[in-house]
Amino acid sequence: MSTNTTSEKPVLALPSTAEETVQPLGLNDNYKLKELGPVVVNENGTLSRINNWYEMSDIERANVNRILLKRNRQRLEKLKQQEDNATA
Repeated sequence: MSTNTTSEKPVLALPSTAEETVQPLGLNDNYKLKELGPVVVNENGTLSRINNWYEMSDIERANVNRILLKRNRQRLEKLKQQEDNATA
């Protein structure tokens, strides 16, 4: 019998594919991204999301939705006006 004197670290395994929550989509299928939270329209026109959406309470989420809806509309209108002025 041979004894290995070097200590080997265990190889970490990847998660099982059976645990994946990926749902295949067809060409004409719809998929809601509600779990990701609302989309934020930034002043420069880029889009982002709220990182701590899962940590918010229902009241906080409702307030954020109300404020974002109004702010996103204002920013989109401003961006459309800037685009119209640039093309005129």
